[in-house]
Amino acid sequence: MQTTVRKLYAVGRADFLQRIRSRRLVAVLAVVAYVGYVVNSGQIEFAYQLEDGDTFVNYYGESTADVVGIKAGLTGSIVLLFGGFFLLKNTLERDRLHSLDRLHASVPVSDRTYLLGKWLSNVALAGVVVGTLGFVALAYHLVNGVGTTDPLALFGPLFVLALPVGALVGALALFFETVDRLDGTLGNIGYFCLAVMALVSILPAGESLPEEIPRWITAFDIVGLLAVYEVTATSAVNEIPGYGGGVPALGTFGGDEAFTMAVESWPLWIYFQRLGVLVASIGLVLAATITFDRADSSESPPSTARFGLTAKLPSVDTTTSRSPERTTGGENDATATEPAAALDSVETSGIDLASLTSVATRDSSGFGRLVAAELRLALRGQRWWWYAGALAFVVVPLFGLATGGTSDVPVDALRTVVFPLAYVWPIFVWSEMGVRPNQHQMTELVRSSRRPVGQLLSEWLAGVLVAAGIGSGLLVTLLSAGETALALGFASAVLFAPSLAIAAGIWSRTPRAFELTYLLLWYLGPLNGGVPVDFIGVTTTSLEQGVPIAFIGASVTLLGVALVRRKRER
Repeated sequence: MQTTVRKLYAVGRADFLQRIRSRRLVAVLAVVAYVGYVVNSGQIEFAYQLEDGDTFVNYYGESTADVVGIKAGLTGSIVLLFGGFFLLKNTLERDRLHSLDRLHASVPVSDRTYLLGKWLSNVALAGVVVGTLGFVALAYHLVNGVGTTDPLALFGPLFVLALPVGALVGALALFFETVDRLDGTLGNIGYFCLAVMALVSILPAGESLPEEIPRWITAFDIVGLLAVYEVTATSAVNEIPGYGGGVPALGTFGGDEAFTMAVESWPLWIYFQRLGVLVASIGLVLAATITFDRADSSESPPSTARFGLTAKLPSVDTTTSRSPERTTGGENDATATEPAAALDSVETSGIDLASLTSVATRDSSGFGRLVAAELRLALRGQRWWWYAGALAFVVVPLFGLATGGTSDVPVDALRTVVFPLAYVWPIFVWSEMGVRPNQHQMTELVRSSRRPVGQLLSEWLAGVLVAAGIGSGLLVTLLSAGETALALGFASAVLFAPSLAIAAGIWSRTPRAFELTYLLLWYLGPLNGGVPVDFIGVTTTSLEQGVPIAFIGASVTLLGVALVRRKRER
């Protein structure tokens, strides 16, 4: 038992130390600290909403230590729920990239101990994120807070609410890495959908008071919002005129009125529920041992045949060709005669030496052929259902237009449902942009080429062509129905996603940064009609306010950022 614990600790410690030495982690923690500051400063509020006609009056708690701690705990839960998966899902991938999996396969460490150690590393990294939010909350309350600075009130919600979420997300990230079909873009999209479902699972609570909410709903409260509701509802009922119940929300409300939000003791059920989350996390890690395919230490290095090098040259045994005269530094020095002996060996074996025709210029292929090559790389290897879906987005709207005419076009359905779905479908193509050379170890070859910037531009243009192609049928149909303003949203959608993908990919060296950012923007904007981030123009208000124009400008900036990175690589 003692030996197993030591091995578990060694695996987790080694992985954690390797991860915290990354400069990218510093950037991530800087973003987390900024999010914590935004929440604490009131730009994102935790508020009770009371309907007043067509508007809402928002009541937020004063910045006491209890309120700041609760806001930090909820922020940590949401950050880890959505961003933690993309941050933590690389522990096995990193070992495979550096061939450490073969080393691990040769040491006496069981799969269970290995994966549990990796999970502990994920939990520790989530703890670093939680600690960063706690430090920001403590610093903010010391400067701008109301009342006494109580460290327990500030840090308690972070460890009760946020850290168990980090443990669960870390276990899911590890499990997804052990399943081939989930270890990629499809798995990342699937997890994002699961996170959204976990966030909306408490919607049945509605306008009920805490004592009226069934316990089965609280069991699915991963974020901990219902627990916060229970400890603050009494003060809301007593302090807010006309308030009769309703779960509070966290968002950009621009709080209208403040009240003293007294916090009661945490309910006992939240501790049992959080313990259940930890048990479920360990269960997921143990389940991952079933799907985990450990590397075979006896596996030989990749053959050169996979790169098209099938000719074999004979090996030269220089040990038998050495003579005493050569080793003593005599007239026939080994350094002078061994190359000649090797060539003689090749000639006598009957195998002709391969010869390459000298290339006078490397300009034989133009930019168009480079774009065509990148387009083939982008489209090659997708599954059949992806091609079928892409074809359906083009053909079905045109078929409906041809058979029913412009008067029968379902404009609202196409604009609010089909159009947003069309511009999340190519994410399987976009997620590889900017990271493909690094994934296939071709970065140095691209850097040494004559046109590395041209390669990046052609890759971006291939992504633009894919976006334009998938949305072409919808664009023609909607323009025929008189929705000419959507041409601007189409241009924004076609340019923004490839630009974000190429910039995030070349700077982060991983597709996860793009996938998380784009999925969040797409979910909040085009899918749910959030005007500030509706870059497709699903809502009329976003078109009137010029939101697609702003995203077109952002696309140009992102492309420029990517080109700067490529030039710095040379």
